[in-house]
This record gives sequence, structure tokens and C-alpha cells, in this order.
Amino acid sequence: MSKFKDLTGKKFALLTVISRAESRSNGTPYWNCVCDCGGKAIVSGNNLKFGGVKSCGCLLHKKHDTHHLSGTKLYYIWRGMLVRCYDENSNAYKYYGARGISVCEKWKNDFLSFYNWSISNGYKEGLTIDRTNNGLGYSPENCRWVDCKVQANNRAFCKKIEYNGEIKTLMQWCEELNLNYKRVHSRLYRLGWSFEDAISIPVKTKKQNYGL
Repeated sequence: MSKFKDLTGKKFALLTVISRAESRSNGTPYWNCVCDCGGKAIVSGNNLKFGGVKSCGCLLHKKHDTHHLSGTKLYYIWRGMLVRCYDENSNAYKYYGARGISVCEKWKNDFLSFYNWSISNGYKEGLTIDRTNNGLGYSPENCRWVDCKVQANNRAFCKKIEYNGEIKTLMQWCEELNLNYKRVHSRLYRLGWSFEDAISIPVKTKKQNYGL
């Protein structure tokens, strides 16, 4: 195993490395840094060397706060995209950045560009951003604004169910058959019923003790 390069005392953008931090389980070296603004951050060596992280977070905030939009819902959605794709400390990183999901350069470096695209493409309160192809990143060509039901049907881990010669998501079957989604989901994945039983057995007949 090769020895890591000591970055103590070196400066990367607004961050100055002050000491080595605890490595992650995969052995990736992390560093304790202090920002020019006085803030602190723990950043991986790769993010420092290749510019993935340039400040404690203040740089993005200062850059985009001139538009007076930093308190809007869209701003938090934009920040959430960046965190999922680039912050290795985020719980969601393994589902996004670790899988190669990224934010296009235009949006990554310019919140106003993302904001203008959103307003021009149907954004309104209650909608969420959805990638039409879950294998690709966030970009104008691969994103849309949808309600929660549409997004649930498009999730990478959403299982398809074949029934009567057709294949649909559980959400789609429940809507078509006018069934209670939570009840059917519980019967399938908590109690282990077959799909046919889960959609056809009346409430409180089979498995009476469960009240389903």
C-alpha cells in the first residue's frame, strides 16, 4: 500500500490543511481544513487536489446570495443535488456521487442557470426534480419537474411486478386497481404475501392478527 502524501500546511483554493483526519473505511485519507472565512471542513485529499471542494461552503453561498435567492426552496434543491453528488460525508453520496452521478457544469457552477431553467420548465411548489434516466446525472436534457408519484415510479430501486401479462410498478398497479398502496406494500414486503394474495384477499380475513 503506497504512503499518502502529507498535505499539512498546503492551501487549496480557500482551504488550508491543518492536520490529518480519520480515514474512511476504504482507506481514503481525509484532512482537517480551515477556510479563509474561519470555517472548518473535513475534506478528502482527492477533493482538495482536484478542486471538488474549494471552501467550507461559504464560497457557494456568497457567490449566489447576490441574487437574494439563497433562502428559496429551489436553492435548497440545488444545494441538495451538489451534496448528494460531491459530499462524501453525505448519507446519500453512495447512491449518487459514488455511482458516478454528477451535476452538469452549467448548473454546478451557476445556481441562477438552474433557477432560470426550473422556472421555464414548469417548477412550482410541491414538485421534485427527477432524472428521466437514472443512470445519468443532473442536466437540462435529463431532468424534469414531477410530483412524488411520478418520481417514485422512476426510482432505480423501484421493482416492477408482472401480473396478467403486464409489467408495472406497485404504485401503478395500485392506482389502476384502486388499491391502498401502503396496505399492499406491507403485505408484499413485510408479510411476504404473493402479489395475487396481496391485492385480492379482503381486509381481516387472511392473517387476521395483522389487521390487514
